Amino acid sequence: MKSSKKLLALLMLSVLVFSVFSAGCISEKATKATSSSIKPAQNVQEQKTTPTTTSKTGYPLTITDFAGRKVTIEKSPERVVVLSTYWAEILSILGVQKRIVGIGRYIPHDPYVPEDVRKKPVVGSNFKGLNWETVAGLKPDLIIIDWYGGKYADAETIKKAEQLGIPVIALTAKSVKDNIRIVELLGKVFGREKKAEELARWMKEKLDEVKKITSQIPNNKLKNVLMINAPIDMNKPITMYANGSAWASIVQLVGAHNLAFDKKFNTPWPKLDLERIIAYWGNKTDVLILTSFSKERLDRALSAIRTDPRWRAIKAVKEGHVYGILAGSNGFLDWGPRIIVGVYQMANIIYPEYYPDWKPVAKELFENFYGVKYNAPVTVMDSMGRKITFEKPPERVIALNGYWAEVMYCLGVADRIVGIGKYVPYDQFLPENIRKKPTVGTTWEKAINWETVAGLKPDLILMGRWKGGFTKGEQDVIERSKELGIKVLAFGIPDSNATGTEMPYENIRIIRVLGKVFDKEKRAEELASFLEKYYNEALDIASRIPADKKKNVLVVYGSSITGKYATGEISIAYRGSAYAQTAELVGAHNVAFDYNFSTQYPKFDLEKLIAYFGNKTDILIVVDWDAERLSEAVEKIKSDPRWQQIKAVKDGHVVGILVSSWSKNAAALYGPRFVTGIYAFGHAIYPGYYPDWKPIYQELIKRFYGMEG
Repeated sequence: MKSSKKLLALLMLSVLVFSVFSAGCISEKATKATSSSIKPAQNVQEQKTTPTTTSKTGYPLTITDFAGRKVTIEKSPERVVVLSTYWAEILSILGVQKRIVGIGRYIPHDPYVPEDVRKKPVVGSNFKGLNWETVAGLKPDLIIIDWYGGKYADAETIKKAEQLGIPVIALTAKSVKDNIRIVELLGKVFGREKKAEELARWMKEKLDEVKKITSQIPNNKLKNVLMINAPIDMNKPITMYANGSAWASIVQLVGAHNLAFDKKFNTPWPKLDLERIIAYWGNKTDVLILTSFSKERLDRALSAIRTDPRWRAIKAVKEGHVYGILAGSNGFLDWGPRIIVGVYQMANIIYPEYYPDWKPVAKELFENFYGVKYNAPVTVMDSMGRKITFEKPPERVIALNGYWAEVMYCLGVADRIVGIGKYVPYDQFLPENIRKKPTVGTTWEKAINWETVAGLKPDLILMGRWKGGFTKGEQDVIERSKELGIKVLAFGIPDSNATGTEMPYENIRIIRVLGKVFDKEKRAEELASFLEKYYNEALDIASRIPADKKKNVLVVYGSSITGKYATGEISIAYRGSAYAQTAELVGAHNVAFDYNFSTQYPKFDLEKLIAYFGNKTDILIVVDWDAERLSEAVEKIKSDPRWQQIKAVKDGHVVGILVSSWSKNAAALYGPRFVTGIYAFGHAIYPGYYPDWKPIYQELIKRFYGMEG
């Protein structure tokens, strides 16, 4: 009985490393797993003891568990109840998973635990206690629990088990190294020292590598980090990871400084309102890291923080250095062996220039110890809110739109493009070999050549989305691709209810999404952070424009004023249009928003245009993708006496902005170049506040396109 108690204590130590961090995080552990980064573990087999692997353990064995209790194990445990996923994972790695007869309520949702273990009888949880009738029926000789200092049902579980004569090992981890100690302890308890030492040695070697890299980071490169639990409600207090939290200690471990360690709290997981966080650390925070057990919650919180103006008072948010790490059985930030991968994930986020990619570390762990082939499917959301899962990075891509082909080029995967849309050959930001790829047509009026598409054998089609919903041609791509088994990502004007973003910020989200899809997250983050920095600076400029300096703006399309597309009706930019939204973003008021129109691009004859907007328009912006036509449209407006009835024209405030998806020296509002459009609009409306867009353009294309401006 005493031996059994030792074993249970040891298991409890490992569990505690990750569970104790906060009430918010603990509650997240109850969330059912919905995705996995590996295929369900099925290949870890019960190891047979041979003369070459005889156990060094002598029974009875007495240990001290992480609750400080002496536990004696009379013999090698044969019937074990384990309540936590991470300790069940260790038992499986040690080859004793067949000895598990009962499990905690969350283990069935852990993809890293073998299927036969996940199907064992559920006896309860660390938090709410056990069904002792079920436990007694299983006749366990050891129970392994988490230790929370008696905060939940842990102390009660120990007391009840002792009354029944069942040994209990209580485990917790207050540091990364505690997880290694737990592996060693469980190896000893179960007589599997050799396998335990093999895993522990690997974990130590990986931490030694981290220590070596940390020593090489110059002092002037050290970063200040804040780590928080992804908020559900941005208006409520936010859980921090402070001194005493195992996860918070990882920040220090990888060579950064956790700013929360500078304050004394009465818990490792203090809850602070945003105002206090800003007051304490707002101008010091280089990197902000969010964690959650739910990917959906994490993604929502990231989008909310990145787009909420209140959070821009935090330096990391303003500069585009806000990141998320998935925790629990869906990710790697968890107790048990997977925490080593979590360490490398965090290191990659904070110091991508110093640390190697975390995926090879995950591959080593799963293939060498979990006995499964590492496979990291990626599930992403396109602008329509459609969730698409990729088992591996696409190798053969048809890019129907130049903007998203440019993202691929910036990420270094343009060589995977096998076909292009009708207008992509005109994109001067793409190399000639891409512009010469076979064209498959356009989504306008269902003009896709599906015979050509089928011949190219694509595994992904990247499609634009510009109307706030699928056009007939775009819907045809979705339906026909489904028939052919081709994945489609539709990017453009987002369904904000699903994505949590609007244009133009959606461009940044798209870049991060494609980084995940093509396994180029580091490069994608570098580009996204660059753009986010300029995006947030533009928002800051807009916030500083005095109320008495605000301008009323109307945006019209040059192609509707002159040239072959002109019909006598003038098109304006309305809600949903990137042009219309950008005018608002830079601090102006789009006068078209004063009315309710049923389309993004309302049309008016000149008389009606004057009636609606004539006496309230301070600045008239003319946009076009054709430089010659733009010049003609601006000149026509200025020279036609009828246009003088519009205040902006009469006052000489007519501005032409060349916005093109493919022409060099033109601004853009989509793709990586979207920030140039923001500053082009800002400088046109508020030249005294916004800098010219061209230096930003030159920096962007030199750094990410490898071109000179």
